[in-house]
Amino acid sequence: MSYFDFDALHIEDRRMHEVKQLSLQLAATQASLLIVGEAGVGKTSLARYTYTKSRSPRLYCLDCKNAGGFDFSKVDGGTLLIEDLDCASPALQNDLMKLVERTDGSRPRFISTSRRDLRALVKQEQFRQDLFYKLAVVHLEIPRLEDRTTDFQNIVNFILEVAQIMHGKSGLRLTAEAFDRLNSWNWPGNIRELENVLERAVVLAKSSLIGPESIQFEAVVEDMALDFAPGMSLSEVEKRLIIQTLELTAQNRTRAAQMLGISIRTLRNKLNEYKEEGVL
Repeated sequence: MSYFDFDALHIEDRRMHEVKQLSLQLAATQASLLIVGEAGVGKTSLARYTYTKSRSPRLYCLDCKNAGGFDFSKVDGGTLLIEDLDCASPALQNDLMKLVERTDGSRPRFISTSRRDLRALVKQEQFRQDLFYKLAVVHLEIPRLEDRTTDFQNIVNFILEVAQIMHGKSGLRLTAEAFDRLNSWNWPGNIRELENVLERAVVLAKSSLIGPESIQFEAVVEDMALDFAPGMSLSEVEKRLIIQTLELTAQNRTRAAQMLGISIRTLRNKLNEYKEEGVL
C-alpha cells in the first residue's frame, strides 16, 4: 500500500528497535547489508529507509524474480537494492559477482533482501559462496508481525491513518471489537496483509466507526516448490519438507514447527539427525 515510514512509527518491540538502530548505524557505511525475513514483514521498506539515511547519490533496484531487463552497465556507484536475492538464477549470480568485483570506482553499495536463509542455499550449492560473503557482510532479521505484540496497536493506527490520507478520508476509527478481531489473527502475510485488510476497511467504511464486520481476512496458502517425485521414501519426503519449510521461514524453528504441525522438540531431533547424516 505504501512505503512504511520507520521514522513516523513508534517502535516498542525490542528486536525491531535493535534492527532499526543497527540499520541507522550501517547507513553511513559502505558495508553490504542482507535483510532477511518472511514475506510481507517490510524488508524492502527497511532497505529503502537505510538508503535514505545514507549519503548515497542514487538508488538502483534489481528484482531477482524479474531481472531480465536490468542493465548492469548503467550501474555507476550509488546503492543497488537487490530484492529477493534468494531467487537469483545462476546467471544473475554471475552478473552480480562481476559487479561486486569492479575496481574502476563504479562498484555500488549493496543492500539485499531475502526470504530464505542464504547459508542453507550455499550448503545446497544453489547459491555462490563467494557472492554470499560479498553481499552478506551484515545480517538483519525482521521479526514477523505476529511476534511484535508490543508494536501491533501502533502499527494498526499508523496504517489506518495512512490509508485514510490515501483515499481522502478522515476521522475513521476502529471499534474495540474490530481491533480484537485484528489482534486475534495470526497474520501469515505480516504487515503487507495488515495493510490490505485495513485499506479495504477504510475504502468500504460507511460511517466513522469501523466494526468487526469490516475486517475481512483472505487466507492464502503459499506455494512451496517442493521437489518430490514418485518412488521417494517417506523419510526423504519428510526430510525435504522440513528443510524447505525452514527455508521458507528464514530458519525460524518455532514458526516452522507450527507450520509442520510438530513440536519444536521433534523438529530439533530431526535436525540433529540430518546433521549427523551430513545433510545440514
